[in-house]
Amino acid sequence: MLQMDKVFDIHKIWAYSITSIMAFFEPLWVLMLWFFIFIACDFVTGISASIKERKIITSNKMSRTIKKLMMYSMVIVLVHAIDKDMIIWVDLGLARICATIICGIELYSILENCYRLTGNYVFKVLTQFVLKKANNELGVEIKEDDLQKKKK
Repeated sequence: MLQMDKVFDIHKIWAYSITSIMAFFEPLWVLMLWFFIFIACDFVTGISASIKERKIITSNKMSRTIKKLMMYSMVIVLVHAIDKDMIIWVDLGLARICATIICGIELYSILENCYRLTGNYVFKVLTQFVLKKANNELGVEIKEDDLQKKKK
């Protein structure tokens, strides 16, 4: 009978652990879903533009998308931990802010790829608009050259 009590305790520990982990990640699923969508769109438009321009697509370039996805996920989870467990006296919404910045940068890249694909000047104007809006709203100067360097 003593053995059965230990088994039930282990099941309770597992159940509590899994529930705690799910509760921690629950507020993040929408944010992460959105930046997964933005990264996927950037990947598809980037590959399409490279094919149109007859550029060589290598596994090294494709692996950067996986690395980017992992790094973005790590940042969102860690910032959420700071927001939820370390700075508990005020809700700063750091995970939402970081996810918005990530999606904004990905949107810039998607618009740039759409311009490369279509040559439609509307996408160039939208690219410049997103960059200008980000500079104004974030209070950080983002230069077009800096965004170009990240792709190389």
